[in-house]
Amino acid sequence: MEEAAGAAAPTPKRRGAGRGMSRKRARHDNHGDLIKEDLREVAATGAPPPAGGTGAAAEEEKEQSPDKATATPRPRPRRARGRRRPATTTAPRSPPLFSATLSADEIEEDARPRRRPRRPSAGTPVEKRGRAGSGMPRKRARHDNHGDLISGLPDDILATIISLLPTRNGANTQLVARSWRPLWRLAPLNICSNRLCSNQYNRISVVTKLLTIHHGPKRRLDLDTIRFHTDKKIFADETTQLEEWFSSGALAKLEELNMVFEDKGYQLPSSVLLCAPALEVARFSFCNFPKEVTHFTFPLLKKLSLRCVEIAGDAFHGLLSGCPVLESLYLERLNKKGIFRISSKTLRSVGLCNCFLKEGELIIENAPRLERLLLPRPGSDAYILRVISAPKLKILGLLSPCISELQIANIIFKSLAPTSLENTMRTLKILALEFSVADLDATIGVLRCFPCIEKLYVNFMKWLDIPVSEHVHPTDPVKCPDLKELVLNNYKGSEQDVCFAKFFLSNSPVLKKIRLGVIEKIKLETVSKEWMDHQYRLLEVGTSDQVEFVASEVGANFFKLDVFDLSTADPFASSYSQME
Repeated sequence: MEEAAGAAAPTPKRRGAGRGMSRKRARHDNHGDLIKEDLREVAATGAPPPAGGTGAAAEEEKEQSPDKATATPRPRPRRARGRRRPATTTAPRSPPLFSATLSADEIEEDARPRRRPRRPSAGTPVEKRGRAGSGMPRKRARHDNHGDLISGLPDDILATIISLLPTRNGANTQLVARSWRPLWRLAPLNICSNRLCSNQYNRISVVTKLLTIHHGPKRRLDLDTIRFHTDKKIFADETTQLEEWFSSGALAKLEELNMVFEDKGYQLPSSVLLCAPALEVARFSFCNFPKEVTHFTFPLLKKLSLRCVEIAGDAFHGLLSGCPVLESLYLERLNKKGIFRISSKTLRSVGLCNCFLKEGELIIENAPRLERLLLPRPGSDAYILRVISAPKLKILGLLSPCISELQIANIIFKSLAPTSLENTMRTLKILALEFSVADLDATIGVLRCFPCIEKLYVNFMKWLDIPVSEHVHPTDPVKCPDLKELVLNNYKGSEQDVCFAKFFLSNSPVLKKIRLGVIEKIKLETVSKEWMDHQYRLLEVGTSDQVEFVASEVGANFFKLDVFDLSTADPFASSYSQME
């Protein structure tokens, strides 16, 4: 009975068995404590332990390790086909037999499970895999740049480089490294709204958020094609944001400003025109200037463009008076009808393109440094242009009969016909004219007033059907003693065109080159070597050294004159390209 009761009694649970641990893992957890107990026995008796182990460790090993012959192997579970085998954790190896010369601390350290060292990659050379004589991989230097030389530059230079990038790319430099994060927020910022947001209605809110997070100076602000919401509350909020940009001082160091509004008739806030002391370039398009502001202060402004704006004459005069260093001025389609006066001691270039939508008058009263008066598209509506005082004027054009009245110093033209031949202007060197056909009489009449012309452009446009009054005849003794180059645009090789070119070949003793601009349509259809040889014979020139055919568009290139580029000696030269 007692034996039966003893046999039926449940065996005590081993350590770790009730917590989902394997028997081998539970046995290993007790191993460190058992080793310490064996060491105490060795220290007390002074005899080494037997090969199979003694004491508590041996007894525990006998209890927990069943006989290999009698133990039944545990069946291995079959793995389902297609399922990934889960990763198994390798059990730590059992510690080896220890000698009595080891200390308890060394034995305890050796009894801990060790990590296997990470093997170097197969492609790594042997001498670079680690320290000599060790299997451990070599540690990388903490501050090794691996050829990154740009990160070693001073912060000022890095900030300048970042400022040259587009806004999005500049902001992404914060992801390069931790040391780069504050650079973008302090670097000069160039804002281009159409690159930040494709939706024209959301560009103001996007720029507002950008100005909030960026605390550095703002160099350029390009608001291209801005549209406002029609809702009154949203519109009021957007206009308030726009005004706070300038009044808050966030754009106090702004150097370049371009504001183009899609909705015509938007009135600029007064803060835009009063809170930009560092502005050097300003372009305003499709907006109205406030009527109550007549005094402006732009101490550093050099380039000003007004395109499709409505501004009163007094405000226009006050605007130019507030720009003491202004060099270039561009005006296009001023909506206001009236008289506009220009008086500037520093102005060097003026561009007028369809200057007035309605009848108007522009007077350049005093411009002692004015060198260029460019009219890319004189316009279809009649208006009056007067240049009272411009003693250094060298470049003029395009002049066309569209200008109802033109006055240059004491010379007066009406529909591009001089009213008197007594007054002349000898400072003008480059002149561009525009007629419907090759009108030689009208061209000679203009050249009589500018006898020192060195380079002459004549553009023939069919749509310009405006009659020109005749004051001179080709038989008059007219000479062009200083003319060195003649350019005829839209040359077709007709009899009238040939006579026009031959006149200058005969009456210009220092003429070096005649460029005949052939439009693309004729170039593709009729221009050939035989056609050009025939033109050489009609012009009575033996070789092409003096006469050259060039490709040109139908006068469209003249519309692309750059008023602000003062580095080029001839702004009309880029209108032609040499024919291949």
